[in-house]
Amino acid sequence: MTIEIRAMQPSDEAAVADICYVTSPWGRDGRENLRHLVALRWCLHYLWHETEHCHVAVDTGLENKVVGYLICAPDTERQEAGFRQSTLHLVKAEIKRLAPRVGIERAKLEKEFFFLPTRNMGATARKVAEDYQAHLHIDIYPDHHRRGIGRLLFAAHEIHLRAIGCPGYHLGVSSSNQQAVQFYTAMGMTDMTHVGGPLNFGIIFAKAL
Repeated sequence: MTIEIRAMQPSDEAAVADICYVTSPWGRDGRENLRHLVALRWCLHYLWHETEHCHVAVDTGLENKVVGYLICAPDTERQEAGFRQSTLHLVKAEIKRLAPRVGIERAKLEKEFFFLPTRNMGATARKVAEDYQAHLHIDIYPDHHRRGIGRLLFAAHEIHLRAIGCPGYHLGVSSSNQQAVQFYTAMGMTDMTHVGGPLNFGIIFAKAL
């Protein structure tokens, strides 16, 4: 297996959407009917509007199959405003279409998929987003875990952010995901819940560049 990291391209959309779904809680539960909604909320906006700041990992031994990605927005406040303007209406429409069919209350879907960290995670999250402006999401197919792909994606990501003058970045993770918590700590990130007060949900890690 040889892994190469490259810039994300519009043609990666199907692969990125699949990784996003498969690695999500809804994908792990087999909620196939939520596949497009998960991608709309958690990855497609970045691919459509932040492409130049995103990277994918390809396995050259599998005909350059995309096996992981790191999607990033260098300005969190701008990205969330852009999401509300350009993509949120698509998420709303998909929830309206799905709710009667999937046996989940519309209000519950809206609560989960309308979530915006700087609006829903309190003052600490807003302060972190001001000090460490970029944010990222990283996902890798489970059968490619523990092969150094995450480190390669982070390395490419940090080179890019430094090149564009970004002062730092952050991300959110569930406190129950100890494998991810250990990885982000190993990557030199700081648990901001311990230095900036409690959050309403999860943990925010951050790193200055």
